[in-house]
Amino acid sequence: AAISSIVKELDKLLLVDAISSLGSVDLPVDKWRCDVTVTASQKGWMVPPGLAMVSVSKEAWQAHAKAKMPRFNWDFARAQKYLEIGQTPWTPAVSIVFALSVALDMMLREGLSNIFARHARVGDAAREGVKSLGFSLFADEKYASNTVTAVSVKDGLNVREMLRILREEYQIVLAGGQQSLQGKIFRIGHLGLITEQDIEEIISALNEVLPRVST
Repeated sequence: AAISSIVKELDKLLLVDAISSLGSVDLPVDKWRCDVTVTASQKGWMVPPGLAMVSVSKEAWQAHAKAKMPRFNWDFARAQKYLEIGQTPWTPAVSIVFALSVALDMMLREGLSNIFARHARVGDAAREGVKSLGFSLFADEKYASNTVTAVSVKDGLNVREMLRILREEYQIVLAGGQQSLQGKIFRIGHLGLITEQDIEEIISALNEVLPRVST
């Protein structure tokens, strides 16, 4: 909301990357005056990748109408025109649409407020769990995410081997760091259909594996 206020004072549009948040944490796009908010099917919506969903404000539509940059795939007006007749401009990922329909039914049964509360509990459990193993969080905890936890790695820990053992022996898939953070952090994704029990199992597995991959 604070960022939105600054953006609006400058008479600019606010574009939000909500790939890893929408559907898992509360994001009131109208209240916060988010002009274009983008999410995708493979995160909190619990289905494979293949769909992108976008919300567009009145101000963003006005900017779109004035824009002169050529566009084809990303032509919102074309997409809106087809949406009015229940279609898409091109062949969609039909199987993902059906999967998303099932996921939305699940989410409606649980209720959005319950989903947000569950993700908050799971996020807390993940952070407290890794700290109990002696790790420190990569990000300042006041900016902690309820959908993913990045964990700093101490010298002497073989992250690649740890991830391999977790995947092959425990059927737990965690992610390592990318680019300059490769080997320096690992990440626990906790969004979508995940519970506190899942986090407990991850922490328990880490506790067993760590002695095998530390020097």
